Amino acid sequence: MALQKLAKLAHLIDKDGIYPKEILKQIAQNGDFAALQSRADLYQAIENIAKISKICGTSGFCMWCQFAIIYYLINSDNTELKNELLPKLYSGQILGGTALSNPMKAFAGIEKNHLKATKVEGGYIINGNLPWVSNISEDSVFGAIALDDDNTPVMGVIRVGDNAKLKSSIKYSALEGSATKSVVIKNYFLSDNDILSQNIYEYLVRITPGFILLQTGIAAGIIKASLEEINKSNASHADINSYLNFDFKSLQNEYISLLNLVQNLAKNIDNINPLDILEARLLGSNLTQKITSAAVLFSGARGYLESSRVARLQREGNFVLIVTPSIKHLLKEISEVKAGRGCIKSWKSKQAI
Repeated sequence: MALQKLAKLAHLIDKDGIYPKEILKQIAQNGDFAALQSRADLYQAIENIAKISKICGTSGFCMWCQFAIIYYLINSDNTELKNELLPKLYSGQILGGTALSNPMKAFAGIEKNHLKATKVEGGYIINGNLPWVSNISEDSVFGAIALDDDNTPVMGVIRVGDNAKLKSSIKYSALEGSATKSVVIKNYFLSDNDILSQNIYEYLVRITPGFILLQTGIAAGIIKASLEEINKSNASHADINSYLNFDFKSLQNEYISLLNLVQNLAKNIDNINPLDILEARLLGSNLTQKITSAAVLFSGARGYLESSRVARLQREGNFVLIVTPSIKHLLKEISEVKAGRGCIKSWKSKQAI
């Protein structure tokens, strides 16, 4: 029922920026989020994101946001925080997200970290502004990283409220219905009870490959929907489509190869080379760009209509290319890793100190 509602609403989610909050809650009640109980369940979560992204890329992105905060919690050593929040996130009672776009770019030397943490008794005082956090409303939570006075990362769960206020000032060309807000954080008390890990560098090494790999679910869903549009076009225009320099079967095979790669990485997430994750994520972006563009070419003028599913898929696909880590970010980090550096190697060295 939730998937049928989503299919009917997908155009308006894209066109009018409707946030599908109630549908996301229904998806939660169907058990989709509860599928991620441990690290071993990573690929099932990716499949669930892909299932929704195939219908609506915005909603698939929101699912990734929810799975990201769930993934942070299942990898946390904070048992009380897990016991409090996980049942509410699984059931959809709380919808939440992740504010790791800025710190991940900061770790890579792309921009500065926006949040500052000052140690006080029982926790930290957090100040700063986050330009965008998605899948959040007035009753949400999200994972965030601030730097303390020694520039050591502090990662915890921020609860939206008086000292973490939302501002709706962002307008996208797509994914407008993702409840993406800027967040003003002023004198927010982050209790020690809301800290996700006391060993931050070990924790970052543990969570980063998985939460990046989860994004391939968005790519997979959009790619599959694009392949459906290509196949549909071939039903009536196979002759003229045959002059294009790629065909449905070869594109489908590339998609299947991506899925097999992601499944293998997800099953071996506890013993994975960071470079493999980065390259798989880059492959997902490049294939999304290739196949959504192919869908436009196969569909011709029909794909350029305002109401066209193909036009929406290309806009949604473009987001896969720029969401952190963007293609530029991935290429930079891949270069760093191949040169013997990279974020994870840096975190491991600091963890050993």
